[in-house]
Amino acid sequence: MARRASSLLVIAYPVAVHYGVVTGHFFPAIVVLGVLAGVLAGVRTQGFRYLPALLIATLVILLGLNLQDRFELLIWPPLLFYFGIAALFALSLLPGQEPLVTRFARLLDGEPDAAVRRYTRQVTLAWVLFLTLLGVVSVLLACCASRQEWSLFTNLLGYLLVLLFFFIEFVLRRRRFPQRSRYGFIGFMRNMVQLVSRGGWK
Repeated sequence: MARRASSLLVIAYPVAVHYGVVTGHFFPAIVVLGVLAGVLAGVRTQGFRYLPALLIATLVILLGLNLQDRFELLIWPPLLFYFGIAALFALSLLPGQEPLVTRFARLLDGEPDAAVRRYTRQVTLAWVLFLTLLGVVSVLLACCASRQEWSLFTNLLGYLLVLLFFFIEFVLRRRRFPQRSRYGFIGFMRNMVQLVSRGGWK
């Protein structure tokens, strides 16, 4: 239940931020961020989750209310997403590590052969470059463009581009390795979300 709630909050946060940028009312985004922090704290602390989760959510919301007119506060979460996920992909390319996309392919479709391993390593590198590019564009827009333009790209278009990247890669992989394609794109994304939410890829 907590993982499902956190997934919904992750989706709701960029929408709430964009609403705040357009209207000037950031309270919904601050509340979503605070509740998300509390939910994630609850998951990580397991048996003693409720009190730490409540405290963290309260602190984040109070901090946000004190700084709700500070646009800079809203820039960091998407940048942490873009650059943080890019770093995870990059670290998995280091010697002795299994590329992240290779790991997902093994967990979802069984042990990959040499051709699949080469392909998934290339896709892992492509994710590093793509997410880094999104992060750089977000930084440039925050510095040089209007708040509305930054928010439109960072909180809406950027995530749609991530979804499009998933779709294009899925189509290419399905054509190249049809024997490993057991389900459609919706099924693939559902399995990916379940795998990530369970933490089984670590």
